[in-house]
Amino acid sequence: MVKHFLKYKLIGLLLLIFLITSCNQQNKESKVEEVKNYDEKGKRIVYNEDVYTEMWRKNKNLDVTVIDTFCINQKARAIRDIKNGKLIYFDFHPLELDKMARILSHYGIETQEQLRRYVKITGFEPYCYEFEMHREISRKFGEKFIDSIFRVAQKEYILENPNEEYIEDGIDLREKYLKKK
Repeated sequence: MVKHFLKYKLIGLLLLIFLITSCNQQNKESKVEEVKNYDEKGKRIVYNEDVYTEMWRKNKNLDVTVIDTFCINQKARAIRDIKNGKLIYFDFHPLELDKMARILSHYGIETQEQLRRYVKITGFEPYCYEFEMHREISRKFGEKFIDSIFRVAQKEYILENPNEEYIEDGIDLREKYLKKK
């Protein structure tokens, strides 16, 4: 009977030691988690726009460190795509987009319509993938490449639609491209 008592006492002691070390381990993990949530100056680190926005709603004088993981990941994806030979032009020119897509395809550039938002949240860049693609297109083909392609597409559109007004900077561009005979 004494042997059984000692056996259970030993099992109980081992169980108690296991529980204590488990609690200490959880404590260490939560401290590591705390370290990840605050920078070296003690400022809270915010990784995404939703969390930032929610915090800002509660405190308009928000003082945090922003690490934009979405942008970091999008930039890395764009660099991978570029290395694999993929180039995409993003923009919103509803009238000329099809014509631009046709012209850019001759240069191996895909085209996607991009609808931009007008609200930018402090510290976050929503168009990192698009920016990297634009930068690579400019590097590879020149700074004025897209502008010149746009002008060609714009002229084609006006010539194909002579009865539609096409106002830019207060001037109807039909006067520029349509010659009266």
